Amino acid sequence: MELKNIHTFIRVAEYENFTKAAKELGYAQSTVTLQIQQLENELRANLFERYGKRIALSAAGREFLKYAYQISKYESMALEHFHRTEEPEGHLKIGVMDTLCSSEYTDLFYTFQEKYPKITMYLEIVTTLQAMEALDKGKFDLIFLLDKRITRPNWETAKEFPAAIAFFCSSRHALANASSVTLDRLLQERFILTEQSCNYRDVFENDLASAGKRLNCAMEIGHTDFIINAVSRQLGIGLLPLFTLKEALAKGDISLIRMKDYQIQLAVQVIYSPQRRVSLPLRTMLAELDHFYPEK
Repeated sequence: MELKNIHTFIRVAEYENFTKAAKELGYAQSTVTLQIQQLENELRANLFERYGKRIALSAAGREFLKYAYQISKYESMALEHFHRTEEPEGHLKIGVMDTLCSSEYTDLFYTFQEKYPKITMYLEIVTTLQAMEALDKGKFDLIFLLDKRITRPNWETAKEFPAAIAFFCSSRHALANASSVTLDRLLQERFILTEQSCNYRDVFENDLASAGKRLNCAMEIGHTDFIINAVSRQLGIGLLPLFTLKEALAKGDISLIRMKDYQIQLAVQVIYSPQRRVSLPLRTMLAELDHFYPEK
């Protein structure tokens, strides 16, 4: 049983697509097909069910995938052990939400790169759904999400930080000086929001729908700084994680709205999949996370 065939099987299984797996691996599709056939012949089992142009793991394929991950993991560990150097090196692929890139969480990446210059970090801005799908497919070693608590059988949450989601307005707005604002009063205003499907916007709109209420969205854009600037110019009310607002609050451009009867609380979660190879760069980042505490 050849290791290259096992690696190919893992990619085909994760993508459920021969063409995408071949493209990532740099193989012709015919080569990928041949490698899977060789594996199936050795195992005397069909690893995939074919539905026209679509494929899905068979029962045998799902069972073998567990072994394939372990084989790949121990191969990587052996190579790492005998090729190790005094200073950690290698590659680390991370999916991170745009919101986190406008906060003190970026200090973690800056400090890590300064401390471990031989580790190359690939950071990609993604939505929650994109991050979760990419982690499942092995595209990312680690993902940083801002959402309600997420749990899956094959995932490990390395770190979790509570994150308040705040309503805010221009410091010149009438609500800036209000001591207690009800949700009904807030909904009289127009909102500047992130794009639909953004997790904290979804939480807010779902809560409103459950209560038979609606908001008036004047503008939506998936860019934190744009929203803050638009709100500071009195174009509407904003809703963003509190940790993204610190600089604008310090400048006096915006003010928090003190809500009387409604709050949103989520968490920044750092997640990886221990069933795959936990490389030295990933282990190094996990160790750094133990000592990272964003400012309250």
